[in-house]
Amino acid sequence: MCRGVFLSLVLAFIGGLAWAGAPGGDLTEADALRTARKWAALVGASDTAALENMLDNRYTHTHGTGMVETKKRFLGALRDGTRDYVRCKIVDPKATLLGRVAVVSGVLDLKVLARERVIEGTNRFMMVVARTDKGTQVVTYQATPLTRKE
Repeated sequence: MCRGVFLSLVLAFIGGLAWAGAPGGDLTEADALRTARKWAALVGASDTAALENMLDNRYTHTHGTGMVETKKRFLGALRDGTRDYVRCKIVDPKATLLGRVAVVSGVLDLKVLARERVIEGTNRFMMVVARTDKGTQVVTYQATPLTRKE
C-alpha cells in the first residue's frame, strides 16, 4: 500500500512539473544521474547550504524506516547533528526520463549516525528529479532497506 501511495505522489509531481514550463528544456539521462549522485554527495557531506538549493520546496524524504520528512525537517536534522550521514553512495542508478522530469532508482549504500545509533546498510531508492524554474532539483526521495546492520 505504501508503494501505491508513493507511486501516486510521484505521478502527481510528474504531472504538475511536466506542465510547469520550467526553463532549460527536457532532462537528459546524464543530468538526472549527475543530480542524483550530487544529492548523495551533498547528503554525505551534510552540505545543507547546497542542499537548500538542490531540493525543491515540495521535497519529501521517506527514510528506510518509513519516517517521512519535509525539506525543512530533513535539512534541520543535518544542521543540528541529529543525523549524520557518514557514507551515502549511489550504486548502479538508472533514470526513466519523462520530459522535464526523471525518476531515478538504484541502490544506496549508507552509514548514518542518528541519536547515538549507527545505522548501516543498503537501500533500494527512488527519487524524482525535475527541471524547475530554479534549475534541476530533487523533488522527492524514498528508500526501502535491503539489508540492515545495526
